[in-house]
Amino acid sequence: MQGGNRLETPTLAEQKQELRIWKCEDTNCNAWVREEFVHEESPGCPLCKSPMVQSYKLVPLAVKKVNKTFFMGKRRL
Repeated sequence: MQGGNRLETPTLAEQKQELRIWKCEDTNCNAWVREEFVHEESPGCPLCKSPMVQSYKLVPLAVKKVNKTFFMGKRRL
């Protein structure tokens, strides 16, 4: 049963994180790069070679899956 009065917490897919990025100045180019991957003071666009400007972007929150359990088989004699 679906009700419109329920208070729902945002699921993991709906949670967003604000990142500092470099984006291309060219309006026809959609390229952007996370700030932590840029090692230059003023980078150029990797696709069209235009200058890039700093900005912010909302991206879905990514969670690493590190809680994997490995089952050991029976010891062989």
